[in-house]
Amino acid sequence: MKYVLIVLLAITITANAGVFGSEKVAAGTKSPEKDYDSVNGSITVGDKAHVDNLDTVNGSIRVGENAIVGKAETVNGSIRFKDGVVADHAETVNGSIDLGSSCLIKGHAETVNGSVTAGMGCVLESGIETVNGKITAIGTEVDGKIETVNGNIKLDEGTVVSGDVIIEKSTGWFNSNKKVPQVYIGKNVVVKGDLIFKKKVKLFVADSAKVGEIIGDDIVDM
Repeated sequence: MKYVLIVLLAITITANAGVFGSEKVAAGTKSPEKDYDSVNGSITVGDKAHVDNLDTVNGSIRVGENAIVGKAETVNGSIRFKDGVVADHAETVNGSIDLGSSCLIKGHAETVNGSVTAGMGCVLESGIETVNGKITAIGTEVDGKIETVNGNIKLDEGTVVSGDVIIEKSTGWFNSNKKVPQVYIGKNVVVKGDLIFKKKVKLFVADSAKVGEIIGDDIVDM
């Protein structure tokens, strides 16, 4: 997990952000080379807008239906994409990431303290990572790995993962969490990589699912 890189993200955004307050982009705006930055405020992008990077520190990011954006990054706030959004990637530290149906994320979706949810028809061209947060993918294509430390994982409705599904061992700052993660591999799910569990997990794999090798010394049924 890229713990250090995520913390550095907070420092980078703080240094670069220049607007104290919320930013709003009108629906239909066509400014593909324009960035929107904030420090203590949210960023909202209207439906069918086309802009570049969205960066804030203490605020949420909301992107409307069928909009196109660059990277979406915040530190203390959630990220929500409505249906059909195209983005380079989505990152936060303290907040959830909610991807509506048919979104295209050209990179990864990553958070530390928060959940990641990907709706029906979403495509992520890299992976999904959390530390303390649930990962849910419904009818989603993930062209990379899915990884968490203390979060549950739910894959359902034909989700396809090209890489491994990993539960990392709790170490350092995160070693105090004794919760046993639950991994649910549902109907018609395909995991082309392996299921790799570096600590105790509760596991369910549907009869119709296809997965690689199941690796772990302490696996119990859900």
